[in-house]
Amino acid sequence: MAPQTSDHERFLALMETHQRLLLKVCWAYGRTSHDRSDLFQEIIGRLWAAFGKYDPSRTFSTWMYRVALNVAIDFRRRQQRWGRESMSLDDDVTAEPETATEETRKQDQLHELRELLEQQDDADRALLLLYLEGHSHHEIGEVLGIGESNVSTRLYRLKKSLKQSADGPSHEQGV
Repeated sequence: MAPQTSDHERFLALMETHQRLLLKVCWAYGRTSHDRSDLFQEIIGRLWAAFGKYDPSRTFSTWMYRVALNVAIDFRRRQQRWGRESMSLDDDVTAEPETATEETRKQDQLHELRELLEQQDDADRALLLLYLEGHSHHEIGEVLGIGESNVSTRLYRLKKSLKQSADGPSHEQGV
């Protein structure tokens, strides 16, 4: 069932309020600016199509996050199947000379974060994204459809795995 016309303004207001959340999901799952733009449009379309089914007694941002992550994961899988993943040259921003050092540092950090996210499977990527956003274990569980204890366990394992990766193989082998 499609949303009523009267819901249109409410939907637009909610999208404006939560746009940053959607942009972060698009950044985490889209490799190029074109991909992120396509993904953003696809998420908005899917949210609008499902808006009539939204239960207002539940937190909107949790529902929106869940829909957005599912769309993003589907989008990513389609790209992988079609072999369309590639690095983008148009995403590199050239900074002004006086801010080049700070801007370069920020770009390097974003690049490292993107590489870290790229190394994760879809479930861990979503988990890490929600964790980095500062969501509680309860909220993460609601979005991902898993229990709080499962969130805690998976985060513990993910952190341990990331630490081992950062330490390198020499620590694992006792060298």
